[in-house]
Amino acid sequence: MKILVVSDSHLIGDDLQRVTHLYKEKVDLMIHCGDSSLPLNDPIIKKFDIVVKGNHDDALFPKYETYQNICVTHGQFYNVYYGYEQLIQLCHEQNCQICFHGHTHVPTHQIHDGIHFINPGSLMMNRGTYGYGTYAIVQIDTQLSIDFYHHHTDEKCDPTILTEGLALLEEFKTLLTKE
Repeated sequence: MKILVVSDSHLIGDDLQRVTHLYKEKVDLMIHCGDSSLPLNDPIIKKFDIVVKGNHDDALFPKYETYQNICVTHGQFYNVYYGYEQLIQLCHEQNCQICFHGHTHVPTHQIHDGIHFINPGSLMMNRGTYGYGTYAIVQIDTQLSIDFYHHHTDEKCDPTILTEGLALLEEFKTLLTKE
């Protein structure tokens, strides 16, 4: 199964429409992890198979959804800036081994308690020093493979963005625990 995963598009530019059009016939599933800032009846968001509510969404999207062994959420309801404990609990309750989420604007792939946590980053703009947004293509067969792509050029991203992203999230967690 091949999956397009996007998050945090925030109505900026035409990237969501372009990426949706580019992959609609090339993937088996299209997922938006929240903060589309679009209404439920928007023609672009209706092309997605799964859409969840982000902290900037007014529409009544669900807080999370599951599909097979996949959990999809935005992240703010589960305090992802502080870690994955609450998402681990949700995934165990829902019998999920993969969790797609957004909220941090940082593309990552982490494994905690045997669960793959994948954040495609922000289709608008990530918080890293590299200055561009990302989305992910996830292939689930006998193995899991994840590729992150540049939001304008659609070129595969250098894996160093993931290393930078993990360091940035650790910095956020340290700052937040000091408050």
